[in-house]
Amino acid sequence: MKVGTLITAAAALHATAPVTPAHAASAWLAAGVRRSAVAEAPAPDAARGAVTAVRVAPAGTAGAEIAVRVDRQVEVQDFTLDSPFRIVLDISGAQLAHAARAYDGVVRGGVTNVRLSQFRAGIVRVVVELDGSHRYEVRKTDGEVRLVVKGGATDFAPWQSAGIASVVAAQPAPQAAPPAAEQPAEQPPVARPAPAPTRLAVRQPEKIADKPVEKPAERPAIAKAAVDKPAFEKARDSEPEPTRAEPASRVAVAPRITVTYQDADIHDVVAAFAAFSGRTIIVGRDVTGQVTAEIKEQPWDVALGALLRSQGLAATEDKSGIITVDSYKNIASTRAVEPLVTQIVEVNYAKASSLLPIVQTLLSRDCGTTVGNDVVGAASGATANSAAATQAGASTATRTCLVRGAVTADTSTNKLLVTDVPSHLPEITARLQELDVRTPQVAIKAKIVFVNRTGLEDIGVSYDLGTGTQQFFNSLVKRIDPSTRKPVDTNGDGVPDAMGGGSPFDGDRISVGGNALSALANANNAMTPSALNLIYSATIGRFQLTSFLNVLQQTSLADVQSEPSIVTLNNRTAEIFVGQQIPIRVIDASAGGNSGGGGGGNFPRATVRLEEAGIKLSVTPQVTNNRKVVLTVSAENSNAQAASSDVGVIFNRQRADNQLLVGDGETAVIGGLTVTETSKAKTGIPFLVDLPLIGRLFGQTTTSQVKRDLLILITPHILEDGETAPTNRR
Repeated sequence: MKVGTLITAAAALHATAPVTPAHAASAWLAAGVRRSAVAEAPAPDAARGAVTAVRVAPAGTAGAEIAVRVDRQVEVQDFTLDSPFRIVLDISGAQLAHAARAYDGVVRGGVTNVRLSQFRAGIVRVVVELDGSHRYEVRKTDGEVRLVVKGGATDFAPWQSAGIASVVAAQPAPQAAPPAAEQPAEQPPVARPAPAPTRLAVRQPEKIADKPVEKPAERPAIAKAAVDKPAFEKARDSEPEPTRAEPASRVAVAPRITVTYQDADIHDVVAAFAAFSGRTIIVGRDVTGQVTAEIKEQPWDVALGALLRSQGLAATEDKSGIITVDSYKNIASTRAVEPLVTQIVEVNYAKASSLLPIVQTLLSRDCGTTVGNDVVGAASGATANSAAATQAGASTATRTCLVRGAVTADTSTNKLLVTDVPSHLPEITARLQELDVRTPQVAIKAKIVFVNRTGLEDIGVSYDLGTGTQQFFNSLVKRIDPSTRKPVDTNGDGVPDAMGGGSPFDGDRISVGGNALSALANANNAMTPSALNLIYSATIGRFQLTSFLNVLQQTSLADVQSEPSIVTLNNRTAEIFVGQQIPIRVIDASAGGNSGGGGGGNFPRATVRLEEAGIKLSVTPQVTNNRKVVLTVSAENSNAQAASSDVGVIFNRQRADNQLLVGDGETAVIGGLTVTETSKAKTGIPFLVDLPLIGRLFGQTTTSQVKRDLLILITPHILEDGETAPTNRR
C-alpha cells in the first residue's frame, strides 16, 4: 500500500468512527503511522550524505574502533540487542555509496562481524556483532561516525571495506526488512491522545549529542518464550545472516505491540502492522471486513496472525520476504494452478528412504473449493494423512484433497527428489534440514566383574583302629613317602605306618636320615592335613582305638574381570559377549537318511548347533537434549553343565533387563545376578551317628557353599564431532 493511500485510509477512519477510548487508541496508531511516514519521507539525493567506507582498527588501549566515513553531517541513533550481542547504529540522512563488502570474520577487539545495509530510504544501518557484553562509546565528528568498543584485545590488524565496486546511482529498490528484533521503535513527534500506546520490547533509540557519552551495552527486555509462528510470520533480514551458529534454546521474538481497534477496516489494520514491523504486506482484492480487537503486549506477528484467523484469512510469504494476505480459498486456488518444480535435496546423516514418509506429509495439496481444515492444509502445506506419490507431478487422492507434489529417494546417492510448487519448497527443505542432523555417537565402556566364592566347612569325629606298632587301618596322618607319594608299609602287612613315634621321630629328637631328606626335597608336594587334628587313643586288647577330631574351614575366591569398550550410534544396539560357543548335537527325526546308502530304511540325522554360554551384554543408548543418556540394558550370565538324562547339556541362565537414565560420563551399576549353591554331606558310623545328642561323636558333617556374583558397571560417554572414544586409564 502506498503512503498516500495509507494516510487517506487513516484519516477516513479517524473522521468517521465514533470517538471512544478504544477507538482513540486505534486512531492514534493510524495517525502515528501517517506522521511517521511523512517524517520519514525520502530526502532528495543531493541532501543526503554518502557512506563511502567503514574501518575497524585498534583504539589505543580501549579496544576496537569502528569508523563509518560519511561526506555530510548526519544524525545517529544507537541501541543494543542480544542473541547475539549487537550494537546497532542508524545513520539518518545518508545512503550507501557502494555495495558494502562482507566482513572477513576475524575477531577484532570483541567485534565478530560488521554489517551495513540501506535500512530504508535515507537511513543506513550499521550492525556490529560482539562476542559478549562490552561498554561502548559513540562519537560523531566531521566526516566520520565512530563507535569505540571497550574491553577487547587491541593487538589485531585493521580492516576496512576498500576495493568495492560502485553501484548505479538510482533510487534504491525496496529491500526485505531486517529482523524485527533489530528495528527501533517508532517515535511520534506529538503527544499521544489515547492511554493505550504502542510499545516495543526493545530500548528506545537515543539521539546522541556531539559530546561523547560512555555507556554499557544493555540487553533489551525481550522475552525468551518460544512462539508457534506460521511460515509467513518469520522475520526476514535483508542483511547477511551471522556465520556463527545460534543456541537452539534462544528463539527470536518479534517486537511487542499494544493497540486497540474498534470497527476498523481490515486494510487499515494490515497497513498499520506493515508500518509498525517494516515489512511488505500485500492484501488480496477479495479481503474485506471490520476488526474489533484489544491487543496487549503481544509480538506483532502473533497478533497479526490471530487477527487474520479471526477474519477467516491466511497469509503466505515468498522467497523475497513479501507477505500476501488473502482468503484460504484464493490461496488454495493459487497453489492449485502454480506449476510444479523438482528440487534435489542432499541428505547427510539420515537415510533418504527413512525421510520419505515425513516429506510426503509436507507436500502441498489441492483441496478445490472445500472449506475447513482441508483448505487450511492446502493453503499452508500442513500435514494430513496422504498416500505417497510415486512419481514427480502425480496427484494422489487424500480424503477431499489431492496431493500435488511427489517425493522419491535415491538410495545410491542418498538424495531426495522433491516435486512441489515453488512457494512451498523452501518450507519442505527447511523441515528436512531440521531432521537431517548429526546422530550422536556414544562410547560405552563396560566393566564386568565375575566373583566366585567357595566355602568349605568340615567338622566331626573319625575313628581308626591300629596295632601296637602304630599302624592304622584308616588314618588321616599316614606316613607318606615323599618320593612316591604313597603310604609307607615297613612290615608289608598291608597296613600303612602312622606318623608319630619311631623313625624319623626318636623322642624329642628328629632324625635327618632315610626319607627325611627326601621329605625336605619335596616339601612343596607335602600333603596338607586339616587345620586342627586332635588325636585320642584308647587300648582295646592288642589294638588301639584312636579318635580324630577334625575341624576344617576353607575359603577360596576367584575374581575374573573384563573391560570391553564399544562405540555405537544413538538409538542403535551394541552387544558385548564374553564366553564360548558350545556345540550341541541335535537329532532331527524327520530328516532321515537311508542306512548303508540303500533303501533299507530311514534313520534320524544328527546336526550340530552352537550355543553361546558366558556373559552377554546388550546396550541401546538414547541421547536426550540435556545431555543425559537413557540406557536400555539386557545382561545375561549363562553356563552349561552335563545333564544326567539323555538331554545332554543343561544351560543355567541369569538375565536382567532394565532401563536407566545416567549422565554423560556417569557410571551405572547392574547387580543381582547372584547364584548360591549349598550342599551338606554327613558321614559316620551306622546307627551310632543317628543317635540323639551323642550322634555327633560318631559322625562328620561337611558343608560346601558356592556363591557366584556377577557385577556389571556401564559408563556411557557422548562423543562430540571428531572426538574419539576415551582409553582405559589404569
